[in-house]
Amino acid sequence: MNSYTDVEKRLWPKYREEINHSRNTVEVEGVFTMMVADLLTDILGEKVYSEDILFHPKEECYYRFTEKLLKNEKFKAAFKTSDLGAIVDRFAHSANSRYIHLSKLPEKTNSKIKRH
Repeated sequence: MNSYTDVEKRLWPKYREEINHSRNTVEVEGVFTMMVADLLTDILGEKVYSEDILFHPKEECYYRFTEKLLKNEKFKAAFKTSDLGAIVDRFAHSANSRYIHLSKLPEKTNSKIKRH
């Protein structure tokens, strides 16, 4: 089994900082999709776009991938033979926690945005 925890460890500090500084749920979604795209780009060795990752915080699995990405042979092989799924799950869990937190405080979030 292949492991990509070295890529995760390299990206995680930036990800945590950006997720923690997200001011609203839209920013959380953007940070998650961009960071997972960066992760996949590093692992697959080809450009993956954030549009290929979909964040679904209200569903049991917090993310999905587009058909284009699901048909990519390198992507399929990486998911089947490595810890990539677990890594994306950790990113998604963190994003979902922040999403829930921000969605409970819309008034506070909106007032912070207006001040900037």
